[in-house]
Amino acid sequence: MKPKRLFGLWLAVALFLCQQWLAYDSPLCFSTTVSQPRRKLWKEWDKIQEVSGRQKTPKLQLLTGYQATVAAVMAELEACESGDEVIFSVYVVEPGRSSEALIAALAAAARRGVQLRLRTDCSVLSSFTRLCEGTTTLVHRLQQLRDEMPDSVVVEQPQIPTHAKLLTFRRKAASPDVAIFGGINFGDRFGSWRDFAMRLEGDAAVFDLLSSLRWRPTLVTSGVLTADTSRRALQFVTNQPMRWEWPAWLLSHPFQGNFDIAPEMTRFYSSFDSYRVAASYIDETGAAVLSKALERGARVELVMPWTPNVYADCNARTLGNLLGKWGAHGNFRLKLHSSMVHAKAAVAQGPSSNVALLGSCNLRQRSLEQFEMEQRSC
Repeated sequence: MKPKRLFGLWLAVALFLCQQWLAYDSPLCFSTTVSQPRRKLWKEWDKIQEVSGRQKTPKLQLLTGYQATVAAVMAELEACESGDEVIFSVYVVEPGRSSEALIAALAAAARRGVQLRLRTDCSVLSSFTRLCEGTTTLVHRLQQLRDEMPDSVVVEQPQIPTHAKLLTFRRKAASPDVAIFGGINFGDRFGSWRDFAMRLEGDAAVFDLLSSLRWRPTLVTSGVLTADTSRRALQFVTNQPMRWEWPAWLLSHPFQGNFDIAPEMTRFYSSFDSYRVAASYIDETGAAVLSKALERGARVELVMPWTPNVYADCNARTLGNLLGKWGAHGNFRLKLHSSMVHAKAAVAQGPSSNVALLGSCNLRQRSLEQFEMEQRSC
């Protein structure tokens, strides 16, 4: 059986995200001792910040929040021409005006001859989560596109939980290839959530990203696409489970496959002096990862939602244990945000380097050892 791809991309953007995030003081949050919000976690930037490196270095744009990400996706779809290829892989597509506009843009692209590969979570877990939250899905709308335009649209429905949030735009013309990835789902209710995505521009970088997932695009552009992993600023790390495994699921054991995110995160939290982390969900496995830094005396500031949309009891129990173990040491600081923090991001500072992680992998055992995710490292 061909393995289903569970991926967890971690993009590490040295200096960039670190400089943008660490530049701020206290966020708008509830701390463990203060009951009123203080300052904003993220500034509302007037425009998307852009970083571009030397020649042959891919361009990066940090997309802050839902509206900026949707606008970037819509712009890329509108720029696609006949013969281009789009891979659209997300966890959920929920109702709303923004989702309707997105589906209309996908349909228009397919009618222009753009090849669409649409991929979203259709697992039992996804259905159970929707039941718990009282939400619905627009997967049937994607299936309608396939039925109406079978020559242009392919719909994949992974049965392993896939939290992959990745869109790639491969061009036949002279325009560079683009990828957009991060923690953001599609649906109007996500508009107020605190989250990030990244826009990556460059043929070689996008090809490298897809290759790290062992996804082979059907469109092959001209040129030689290579990457020097020892010197590049971006590193894509993946999880690739082989199949769904009920015994492992019930016993909270790892699925069979290649899981590189947890080892990468362990190295990350074992290497620097201070960390600032934004996360939405955490359990004891995630707490053990953070403890790799705390045990060394490194400083960790953790920002999480005051009221998460799911896993509230698990969050509260795990955070209570972390505070009980590390609260008196002075190197662990917890801040609870008044809004829903959905970001999966971290920035680290050391004596000679700064590194950032960004993606969609939660600090939970299933995310690290079973689910399809996206994170990046450097």
